[in-house]
Amino acid sequence: MSRIALIGENSIEYVSTLLDIWNSGDCAVLIDWRIPIQTAVEMMNEAEVHVCYIEKKYYGKVSGARSQCITFIPFEKKATAAGHLPESVYDRFKLNYSKNEAVVLYSSGTTGKSKGIILSHFAINTNADAIIDYMKPNAGDCIYIAKTFSHSSTLTGELLVSLKTQTKLVIAPTIVPPRYMLGKIREFNVTIICLNPTLLSMLANEVQRDKYDIPSLRTIYVSGSILNNTTYVKAHDTFRDIPVYNVYGLSEAGPRVAAQREGCCSSNSVGSPILGVEIVIVDENGTPVTDGERGTVHVTTPSQFCGYISGQVKQQSMYRDWLNTGDIGYINDNGELHITGRVDDVIVLDAHKIYPCKIENTILESTNVSECVVVKVEYKDNEFIGCLYVGNDISEQEIRDKLKNKLPTYEIPRRFIRCNTIPRTLNGKISNADIREKIVNAIEME
Repeated sequence: MSRIALIGENSIEYVSTLLDIWNSGDCAVLIDWRIPIQTAVEMMNEAEVHVCYIEKKYYGKVSGARSQCITFIPFEKKATAAGHLPESVYDRFKLNYSKNEAVVLYSSGTTGKSKGIILSHFAINTNADAIIDYMKPNAGDCIYIAKTFSHSSTLTGELLVSLKTQTKLVIAPTIVPPRYMLGKIREFNVTIICLNPTLLSMLANEVQRDKYDIPSLRTIYVSGSILNNTTYVKAHDTFRDIPVYNVYGLSEAGPRVAAQREGCCSSNSVGSPILGVEIVIVDENGTPVTDGERGTVHVTTPSQFCGYISGQVKQQSMYRDWLNTGDIGYINDNGELHITGRVDDVIVLDAHKIYPCKIENTILESTNVSECVVVKVEYKDNEFIGCLYVGNDISEQEIRDKLKNKLPTYEIPRRFIRCNTIPRTLNGKISNADIREKIVNAIEME
């Protein structure tokens, strides 16, 4: 078995090349096409990749990279517009539940270096089966691909689901205006779409603005980052009869571990465990807590990853040998999981434990701020809470006044910095490092 890299935008040729790699018994190292080529080369060297299939339009970037040990093979994307995956590609898909390596996917979290996550054929196919169990796609369904195939959720929860069930799949450009996406949903009679919270909000805004009619759409799934309550409510109000289901997972788990579905849909939960998955919330001592109590989320799943390319060990588990997600949450009385933040994001300041997600939700629910992120800022030997927000019709003082009776003094950010957009990673996740930099830069310019 060899590890073979694949770089390119979503296309029929991309999927076809991926199947070629799998059918030859090799492992596909999927690298986002938006990553600088030198960074991609470093990832490939770390993964011991010697062959890389790269979309022809990006082949020219290779010449300036240190790639002496890698053979780059260009392939051409023929279609430039959205289109169906042809039946001939479906016919080449082979079921594989072996424990051999299938893919290496690179994380893009809020902090730190990306980690190469190794998943077996067994992991991704078992996870896809569990997703099929709750998604229940039928012969008349059509799934729209809105994110890149190098994302674990797109690869397993959409591409594999489609290949395994013969469900129609629409492959479209990934960076498009919401109007384009809505137009293609209508053109191809799309029934299922999977979005991150940012795309969901953009799509909802477009529907509200132009009163779009999308009669074919029957289900919207949302994953990738925490969906705040304001966006959740706006989405449900906007799409009305179209259910918006929050789902949750992490690449190390295959990726999906929990999902909302009919009858399991408490406000802003991420649903209950999917088939084969168990979830437990533990305290700082590794002891399971009672329902309603907050702690660290641990999961056990047959789809757990093989390890990291770098040889890094997974985050130390506080509960048996279960996977420590690094997320903070609780389970309600109905057995549904609520995610309230990341362990890495918890702020300890003046002996207080501060949860940014709580503050962000309070701001969004109490003001006309459309987006905000709360972080710990270190500046000139001082530590304080800062908030970067989007909202032209409200000032820092007005936000502060709204929070006086809703949060204790120590939870109210010291500084509120207005911006046009919240910095995000390539996967659409919030970039805390860039947010801290923006806040510090704004303070220094005053």
